[in-house]
Amino acid sequence: MDKPPDASEVDPDGHRIVFENSHVRVLEVRGDTGTELPLHSHPPRVVIAVGPYRIKSVGLDRVETVIDRRPGDASWIEEEHHSATVLIGPTHVIEVEVKSAAEPTL
Repeated sequence: MDKPPDASEVDPDGHRIVFENSHVRVLEVRGDTGTELPLHSHPPRVVIAVGPYRIKSVGLDRVETVIDRRPGDASWIEEEHHSATVLIGPTHVIEVEVKSAAEPTL
């Protein structure tokens, strides 16, 4: 199976790129209760909840996971391929995707 499309491709209004360089990409993610996102992918990232929310995530293995977050919660998430539904929102999240952790050479 090919890699699913990037989250910003399947939901460009809800996954807004606010900063990007050769090391990181930062997205502001928003979604209302009932928002459904089809299968998509994320690189490894830090997710920081700005507001409280509950989502249902369904992985490629069809396992459903309900995720609850409170403001200020921060999590590391490895590369992920899933669909998602906002159960309780609105969601407001900052995601920092890591492209490179190497120090730049001068």
